[in-house]
Amino acid sequence: MPMKAKPVYTTECEKDCDEVIWGDFRNGDKSAFATLYHRYFKTLIQHGLRVSGDKDLVKDCIHDLFMEIWKNKLNLSTPDSVKAYLISSLQRKVIRQLKKIRTRENGVLQWPTLDFVHSKEDQIISEQRKEEQRRKISRALEVLTKRQKEAVYLKFYSNLSYTEIANLMAISTESIYNLVSKAMDNLQGELTKLPEHKFQ
Repeated sequence: MPMKAKPVYTTECEKDCDEVIWGDFRNGDKSAFATLYHRYFKTLIQHGLRVSGDKDLVKDCIHDLFMEIWKNKLNLSTPDSVKAYLISSLQRKVIRQLKKIRTRENGVLQWPTLDFVHSKEDQIISEQRKEEQRRKISRALEVLTKRQKEAVYLKFYSNLSYTEIANLMAISTESIYNLVSKAMDNLQGELTKLPEHKFQ
């Protein structure tokens, strides 16, 4: 895989430029491929670590992801958002890897707990009551559907726009607005039940 090719594109780029680079990559341009890798590596690391705290595992998954897209470049279409496509692909890959690990260790498939739960807890609860409040907040998050959790995660922890999330989840932008709004209302209702704390 031509990961060491030197990027020749500018660091900052709008969506249209991303589409040009993606098109060049699909045509076998090694510099375009290297640009995609270097441009989104930090973003993917940050996103992956919110799914799994194992940095080596996340790096391996990113490497495997780019190996796969290079190998299958001729069969790939141009996504509406390159960033959203890469984040979504990495998320699925990390989750699959975690499932394999947990199957080997426990013989049981378990959906990984998203670390964004814990990152928000630190803003909500005091240190001395962290463990007790963590359990309560985790229970509060159970009121959300899988789609609501995914939308909230992509919006507030991957910093995607509503349009990017809509493209990623294959539903309308208006539906994403409603999904996130409903999720936050549900969380507000549950978290206000916690003593001395209010979700903001």
